[in-house]
Amino acid sequence: MELFEKVYGCYYRAVKRILEEASEKTLTARQMEEMIRENGFQESALTIIPKLISGEWALGSLDAKGSFHSAVSHIPRLPLTHLQKSWLKALLSDPRIALFLEEAEQAHLEEELAGVEPLFSQEDFYYFDRYRDGDDYASSQYRENFRTVLKAVREKKPLFAAYTGKKRAGIEASEADIKVYEVFPYQLQYSSKDDKFRLCCLQFSHGSFCQETILNLGRIRACHLSKREQTPDPAPFRFKNSQRCGEPVVISISGERNSLERCMLHFANYEKQTEYDEKTGEYRCSIYYDKADETELLIELLSFGPVIQILGPEPFLAQVRARVRRQHELF
Repeated sequence: MELFEKVYGCYYRAVKRILEEASEKTLTARQMEEMIRENGFQESALTIIPKLISGEWALGSLDAKGSFHSAVSHIPRLPLTHLQKSWLKALLSDPRIALFLEEAEQAHLEEELAGVEPLFSQEDFYYFDRYRDGDDYASSQYRENFRTVLKAVREKKPLFAAYTGKKRAGIEASEADIKVYEVFPYQLQYSSKDDKFRLCCLQFSHGSFCQETILNLGRIRACHLSKREQTPDPAPFRFKNSQRCGEPVVISISGERNSLERCMLHFANYEKQTEYDEKTGEYRCSIYYDKADETELLIELLSFGPVIQILGPEPFLAQVRARVRRQHELF
């Protein structure tokens, strides 16, 4: 399997872009140069434009004003490479992909990719630090609820949701535990730590959608779109906690039990700076995060146990102490 193929490189993308634009309007040499600069290398224009203008590449011609006309009657389309097909086949094996595709769409893709070997399988991944009570993506009811919620988010419509609280130990939720909320959803979130989807929404209260609420998709028993016409602006809520932390969390990594590699892999989605302290023989890592992710980062750090030490800042350390104290009291 070839990883790189010149037909799909920047030179072909640049010419493709020129032909797409030229099929709708004439182009000047300056416009063509700009497209080549955006999709390839600046010096590529010295080779590509003369071949297009001279007719050496029979893809277009110049008019009396010196503008380029495309000779292609349809927009060029590059076929998928074998590597791209293998990647798509691998994505289809992920149970979460069915949440975003209609059954007919998924069946069509599987038919088109029949006989293609997937680039990887779900069995190739080992999740060593993930809760096992993730959402049931195979449930038909869950998929139906998810598509209704997704439709509400995309079309900016409120919906009714029959929602159940946390299950008590060994006790299934009863009808009395189910509450019906009318909410205006504005964002879907996925937690890889919990393997669950969450719905960020505004609950209808006192005549308007004003109460910020987060619903776990797995706890929604049923839902349907509301006929209420009111559509609030969720921007103040969406970005209220979405801001960079004032100070990074600083941790010391001992290096034992492959802890450095594990930390770098686990926190790969965070901006960070790591330095080696020759005096202590340990690594010091500063992790920058969004305040909305603070609790999840705290839990992730505690999961590493004694191989790391959280050094600061003090407000974050206070949360760590409080959580460890609660855990100690439970045991």
